Amino acid sequence: MEFINPIQLVILVVIIALLIAQKVAINKGMLVEAHYSANQRLSNAISIALIPSVWGIVTNQYFIVVLGVVMGVICYQIKSWYKLK
Repeated sequence: MEFINPIQLVILVVIIALLIAQKVAINKGMLVEAHYSANQRLSNAISIALIPSVWGIVTNQYFIVVLGVVMGVICYQIKSWYKLK
């Protein structure tokens, strides 16, 4: 496993565990579907897009800026989210 850093492996395991926990919470009814207005979705999308975009600008990695903008657009297009009951 020379091509995978141990920290990357830990992050991958944590992400998989969180996705499984989310699915279990949805099935048990702990998370309910929520519909947000266009203004709320826009503010969430801007907040999500700013995190990688600012980091990409500071480090001169413009692919990360593009990735941040794409993440924001995708988050804006999603109309139904889940929230705690």
